[in-house]
Amino acid sequence: MIDVHVQPDASLPPLPRIGLQMHLPGRYDTLTWYGRGPHETYADRKSGAQVGLYRGSVAAQYVPYIVPQENGNKTDVRWASLTDAEGRGLAAVGMPLLNVSAHHYTAEDLTRARHTHELTRRESITLNLDHAQSGLGSESCGPGVLPQYLIPPRAVRFRLGLAAFDAREVSLAALARRAVE
Repeated sequence: MIDVHVQPDASLPPLPRIGLQMHLPGRYDTLTWYGRGPHETYADRKSGAQVGLYRGSVAAQYVPYIVPQENGNKTDVRWASLTDAEGRGLAAVGMPLLNVSAHHYTAEDLTRARHTHELTRRESITLNLDHAQSGLGSESCGPGVLPQYLIPPRAVRFRLGLAAFDAREVSLAALARRAVE
C-alpha cells in the first residue's frame, strides 16, 4: 500500500497529471487492465469505452497521432499489471481507481518528436499510474479542455497498491481483492 501526498505550488497552471511514474525492464511487455478499454480513454473522452478486462502488448498501446503526443491512457482502472512471458510482473491496484498508461517512450520523447518516425523505441517501459489526468479537449478543431476536466494545483492525497506477483501462483483478481481488504 502506498499513500501519496502531493502539494503542488498553487501558482502553477492546471496540471497535466498527478501520479507516479516508473520505468520497468522491457521484458514486462504485456499490459492487462480491468477498466475502460480497449482503446485509449481520458476524463473527457471515455463514454464510448466499456469497463472490462483487457490485455495487449505495450507496443499496441501507442496511438500514432500525426504529431506525437500524450496517448494510450486507460481510465477507471481498478487494477493493472505488466507481465513477462512467464506471467511474472508488477500489479497496481487503484484505491479506488487509477489512470494507467504504458509505453516504450517517455513523455519527453513524445514532446521532442515532431513526427512519429522520429521516435526511437526504448527497451524499457514507462508506466504511469495516475490519480488524475487532465482531459484533452479538442482545441485543434474546437474548444480547449472544459473546466471540470482540468486538475487545479492543490493538495491531493491518494492510495494505491503495488505488488510483485507470479500469475502461476495467484490470479490478478485475487491479488486486487486482497489489496483493498
